[in-house]
Amino acid sequence: MSSYELSFAQKDDDDKEDENDKDNDDKLIVKAKINLKNIDIEKTKFIRVIGFINGEEVKQDIPISSIDKSKKNLNVDLKVNEENEIVEASSPDEFFVCAYQVGGDVQQQESVPMTKFDCNEGDILGNPTEISLFSAGSQVYSKSQEYYYQANLNTINNNNNSNSNTVKIEILAPLADKKDTEKLIIAAMIKGQIKTEVIEDVQAELDKSKSSTIKRTFTFDRDTDIGKIQIGDRYHACVASNDLSPPEGSECEKRLVKSFDTVNSLPAR
Repeated sequence: MSSYELSFAQKDDDDKEDENDKDNDDKLIVKAKINLKNIDIEKTKFIRVIGFINGEEVKQDIPISSIDKSKKNLNVDLKVNEENEIVEASSPDEFFVCAYQVGGDVQQQESVPMTKFDCNEGDILGNPTEISLFSAGSQVYSKSQEYYYQANLNTINNNNNSNSNTVKIEILAPLADKKDTEKLIIAAMIKGQIKTEVIEDVQAELDKSKSSTIKRTFTFDRDTDIGKIQIGDRYHACVASNDLSPPEGSECEKRLVKSFDTVNSLPAR
C-alpha cells in the first residue's frame, strides 16, 4: 500500500471516529456488562437486552452467533438522549436494564417454566454509566423461580388455575410532594416488553381526580415473542419528569407478578 493510500485509509478511519463521536454528542450511554459464564450459550438463540433510561425505551436483540464465546463478558452500549421533551438526565436519576436468554422458537420457550433472565437497577452516575447483569451473586432469577414453583404448588393444592391470557399492571405515581409536576411519562416492562404513556397535563388530571396520585394500568398479553409470562416473572416500572427532580428526574421500582385475575399494583416512586 502506498503512503497516499495509507494516509487516505487513516483519514477514512478518523472520519468514522469523528462521525461516531458526533452521533454520541447528545447521548447518554449505559454500558451493560453481561457475564457470559452464567448463560447457557448452547441453548441460546439470542439475548434480549431491554431497559428504560431517562424516560426512553431501549432494546437490542443480540444473536448468539455474533458473540465471541471466548470472551468472559458481553458489553452492550445502550444509548438514549441526554435530554428529551420530558426529562434531562442528571445524577442520581434511576434506570433499569434486563437481559433475557432466549432459546429457539416460542414453543420451545413455553416448554421451559421461565425464560432465564436477569435485571438490575442503577443510578446515573456519569456518562457513561455501567451496570452488570448475570453476575455470579444475582438472585433475581432464582427468586422468580422460587415464587413460580411455590405458586404452582399452591394452585394444584387449591384446585384454582387461572385461564387469563393477559396480565394487568397498575403503576402509581404519588405526587403529594411534587404537586407542581406538569408533564410525566409512566412506563411498565415485563418479559422484554415495554408499554408507556405520557401524561401531557398532570395538573388537569390531578384536579379532576382530586387525588395526589397519577395511576395508569397497562395490559400485556401473556404470550410474548420470548415466551409466556408466568406467575413470579419480574416487572419494572418507572416514572420520569424534570419536575420530579430533586431528588431524581427518573424513579424506578420492581415487583413480581402475583396474579393474572387481579391487577398487579406498584408505586413507582
